[in-house]
Amino acid sequence: MTQRNSSFGDEFAIIPWFMYLLAVVTAFCFVGLFVLYMPMHDPKAPHQPWLTLLALLIGTVAAAYLLLLGYVNQDAKRRDMGQLLWTLLVIFIPNGIGFLAYFLLRKPIIERCPQCGERVEKGFHYCTKCGCALTPACPHCGQTVQREYTCCPSCGKALAKQTA
Repeated sequence: MTQRNSSFGDEFAIIPWFMYLLAVVTAFCFVGLFVLYMPMHDPKAPHQPWLTLLALLIGTVAAAYLLLLGYVNQDAKRRDMGQLLWTLLVIFIPNGIGFLAYFLLRKPIIERCPQCGERVEKGFHYCTKCGCALTPACPHCGQTVQREYTCCPSCGKALAKQTA
């Protein structure tokens, strides 16, 4: 099992497609509400540019909130943390405190052992069920090494080919 650092794009990709659609529709609804609907109450009033800026700001914040909500929903599932519980907590705890609590309390990403299929936390070196080596280590000093290394970067000794 190779470990790789996830990029921003990989994290962004877990948000469901319908949340993107909902975010765009919500942003346009706020713009429509502020720019088109509200001035109709007083047709003689001149158009005010600050109203358009306010609509764009509120629409953008609402869209970002929906995208974050979609991210928390899918990330909690990926980390085996109770998807519905965390989604509801984020929705009902006000002022972004639910998001803050989620990001402070979230567990590591869960992966599977290649030998037995047991769920193991990312970063574990050995499976807790079968003892399979999940990441290669130097047989001399025990430090984690990459599979393609021929010498250990910590102790400098040659690595055997089967360091899995």
